[in-house]
Amino acid sequence: MADQAVDPIVSRSQSFAQVLDRAAAVAGTDTIALVSGESGVGKELVARRIHERSRRSQGPFISLNCASIPRDLFESELFGHVRGAFTGATRNRAGRIETAKRGTLFLDEVTEIPVELQGKLLRVLQNFAFERVGDDVTRQADVRFVAATNRDLNQDVSSGRFRVDLYYRLAVFPIEVPPLRQRSEDIPVLAEHFLNSLAKANGHARPHLRKSDLRRLIAYDWPGNVRELKNVIERALILSDNGSLRIDLALPEIVSSSEVSNQPLAEQNARRGYFTADEFRELERDNLIGALEASAWKVSGDQGAAARLGMRPSTLSSRLKALDIQRPEPTSLYVRLGGHKGVATLVRELAGRTLSDPQLSRFWANRSNIGILREEQLLISYLAAAAGGPGHYVGRDLKSSHQTLGITAADWRVFQMHVEETLRVLRIADAEWQEIIGFMASVRSQIVQSQSDDR
Repeated sequence: MADQAVDPIVSRSQSFAQVLDRAAAVAGTDTIALVSGESGVGKELVARRIHERSRRSQGPFISLNCASIPRDLFESELFGHVRGAFTGATRNRAGRIETAKRGTLFLDEVTEIPVELQGKLLRVLQNFAFERVGDDVTRQADVRFVAATNRDLNQDVSSGRFRVDLYYRLAVFPIEVPPLRQRSEDIPVLAEHFLNSLAKANGHARPHLRKSDLRRLIAYDWPGNVRELKNVIERALILSDNGSLRIDLALPEIVSSSEVSNQPLAEQNARRGYFTADEFRELERDNLIGALEASAWKVSGDQGAAARLGMRPSTLSSRLKALDIQRPEPTSLYVRLGGHKGVATLVRELAGRTLSDPQLSRFWANRSNIGILREEQLLISYLAAAAGGPGHYVGRDLKSSHQTLGITAADWRVFQMHVEETLRVLRIADAEWQEIIGFMASVRSQIVQSQSDDR
């Protein structure tokens, strides 16, 4: 995608200042930069800063999300093609390398490039020469490359998923962007920035961000990083009551933090004041699973789940057996999405979009704020279990309950559009993307009431 309006870099932390110093240092050269960090930390903003400070700043900044391009179209997307190169190639088409001429090409999620095409990219990086698909003419690549990844490239190289020679060519100048939980001093300034911009964009009066709100935000560990913070602020604006910003309702109901653990029981459980036996059992399950995932499923040792929970490893092992908690398969969709945190981030992003959609928001019209968040939690639990997670779904039958809502095929199309946009924003890889869309297709007939207007 070519240049467009983006959020500016907002930070006051020393660790992010060091990131910008490294970006400034490499910007004056044409050296390849490799920006790494978790999803949502701002890798593309760092890449744009490199472009803006470079001698190519007057040229285009072209972003290519390698995870979103189908395998059989990737070569054409990157290098371009000539007419007749393959079925459907009815005209000559320039690829992203040519589109970025005299500018910067940002290869986001570079580890998702098919292995069989990594050698061709290596040739471009070494010789700055390439051919369009179906063409014999060699063209020169007048472009600066910046790559980004949220994966451990060393691990991908060891597993054979990524070429070692391409790794060394990309990693000439690495820049590591720290996660938001490691730069908590950025949370207040980012929250104020998002609050100002979102209130203005949506025509809201700007609510005041209270000290108690900031304490809650700082206490949260932000698995989705800056992107999740922006979503929480937007959700808090939607849920705001009489000008009061509802950070308390926008954050997850169960947060591992000293701030939230000090809340009364009624506040933690939708203000009812107690847990049923089944709810308490599920709460314990969720708590143990959260500790295990934070410890990479290691039970004992200094960094194990037992130490985090303040209990003996033998006691934890007994509770895991009693609750039938088993580590999910590494190939499960649950693990590939990033565990419970990944599923929760996806659901919250999607919920925020449907709440603000003029067509779909009618389904939430008679729900209280607590009710909306309860639905969100149920969906997280349901999808986590359906994706192969270690938890058991305890709740009403979501498929049956949706049958009574009068959801039409037109509603479903709008919902699917929001799902696909959510997957795009969260940079979900193609394999997981297709699996999620396939799951939606499998439940559609049980949810959509009328298919008369389906096209």
